[in-house]
Amino acid sequence: MKKLSLVLAGILMCASLVGCSQPKGSVDVETQIEQVQEHENIQESESVQEEHEKDYEKLILAETDTTVTFVDGEGNEKTLTKKPERTVVLLNSILDLWYLVGGESVARVSGESNVPPEAMNITDLGSFNKVSIEALLALEPDLVLMHTTNSQTQFADILDQNGIEWAVIDASTKAYSAFQNNAYIFSKILGTEDLFEEKVMPVVEKCEGIIERAKENKEHPSVAVLYSTSKEIKVDTDDSSIGEMTSLLGVENIVKPEDIVVEGETRVAFSFEKLIEADPDYILISTMGDVEGVKAKIAKDLESNPAWNALTAVQNDEVHYLPKDLFVYKPNARYDEAFAYLEEIFFEKEAE
Repeated sequence: MKKLSLVLAGILMCASLVGCSQPKGSVDVETQIEQVQEHENIQESESVQEEHEKDYEKLILAETDTTVTFVDGEGNEKTLTKKPERTVVLLNSILDLWYLVGGESVARVSGESNVPPEAMNITDLGSFNKVSIEALLALEPDLVLMHTTNSQTQFADILDQNGIEWAVIDASTKAYSAFQNNAYIFSKILGTEDLFEEKVMPVVEKCEGIIERAKENKEHPSVAVLYSTSKEIKVDTDDSSIGEMTSLLGVENIVKPEDIVVEGETRVAFSFEKLIEADPDYILISTMGDVEGVKAKIAKDLESNPAWNALTAVQNDEVHYLPKDLFVYKPNARYDEAFAYLEEIFFEKEAE
């Protein structure tokens, strides 16, 4: 990049000198500049892709024709047999990702979010925290993908005793990074690296393009990312799904490291006093459950306070309720849409 920039500077200097005449049939200066800039853009794109591929490679510790060894969701070394025939995915937020890179599941947990159409009618093993181990074993799976919660990892010994392979997958913190990492690991397990390149990398490249555009903004606005149900309000950290995205876009979270009690936690307790003190440029609200019920709570707990109307975000009409399908549930193959949505909120006015 630095070398190419020097070349570009040389072309401009040459064009400005009286003695630097242009021979007949040579490429004009403007065309040369365009060619150099195009080459720079290509190198930048390749550099971004290589960086991510390097990250993915770090997750894979060893690989043979029949097995793959990788770092699992708990940071442990895990070896699995490739191309399982009967898989059970106990986390719906990664179920569509498993299918995206060519996988299938014989069962899932209750719910419809992140469940692909092909998996709607497969066996339901119960709620996320109350999976029926008896029903699971009856399916005779050769691989079980589970979450890091104790309600699922407690099955590990039972699965081992029954000769069933399993792996812990984490998608709860820094979900955008996890989307890429998990998709890569899944493609290695399934032997479908081609689908990773075909279906995942284009999404990543679009997201990285938005992130790169955001870096061009000299201003770094501040944001409060509120997570609300009809009963409580919390604030997202940079380790949350939305917090990670806003951070990658150069937007500063009002939640600071000193506000985080447990390392890696995705949400902290809400404080109206801290919100007033931080006075963010933007307020984003993600909702769980009944949206109207949440709005009623926001109106009662926040909007009824006179100090709310004095906030910069409120005065500038920059309080945004975020769509659930992109920001409450994992967007996975739609991450580019989620980033584009945030880009429009944060930077469209500057672009105008």
